[in-house]
Amino acid sequence: MAIFKSNPDKTIQRDIDSATANRDRLSAKLNECEQAMARHAMVAKDSALSGDDAGLDAAEGSLRAAQDRAATLKTALTEINQRLADLERAKEDAADKKLRAETAAEIDRLIGKLTEVGTEFNETAIRLSTHTTSAVPLVYEALGLDKFMATCQAEVPAALELVAKLLRAHADAVIAGTAPATLPRGEDQHVPAPAQAPAEPHFQYRAVKPKPSFNGFVRT
Repeated sequence: MAIFKSNPDKTIQRDIDSATANRDRLSAKLNECEQAMARHAMVAKDSALSGDDAGLDAAEGSLRAAQDRAATLKTALTEINQRLADLERAKEDAADKKLRAETAAEIDRLIGKLTEVGTEFNETAIRLSTHTTSAVPLVYEALGLDKFMATCQAEVPAALELVAKLLRAHADAVIAGTAPATLPRGEDQHVPAPAQAPAEPHFQYRAVKPKPSFNGFVRT
């Protein structure tokens, strides 16, 4: 059993830093190689112009070696760039997963608070209802408050249960990635608009009037 557990975020970042340093090293070597290719090509041309066959052979050999090295470096750079892209995606996925877990935990805390305060509210409504019921025979105006307490006892627990159920479903959607990873904050908060009724048609129906008749015959 390991005493110290590795941090996945730090591990990914360490791999990214290592791959970035390797990419920079290969890029520098490729740049040097391309400069060497230019020099060897120049020497080969000068040797050809001057008739220096030995110098031409040496320059062409060096040029081919530099070209081969450049091809190898480019292949390695392509591989390291792909590796970096994969690591960056893994880093983004890990950050998104962590954020979604935190959001789901925040929703769970909200459910807990709703349940806790809702229970306190219902207990208070029950206690208050015993007093409003006693006040109704004495004061007619207490009847509305008494009915309100009865409504609270009947509807608030069921409403809280429904809200908690929907919040749990939203938390599951956050974890699954089908809902936003964060909760709305401040100005982002809004109440969903209700569905709009279908618009009325722009045309109107009118009764058909018969055309006037002349001498007992209907005009057509």
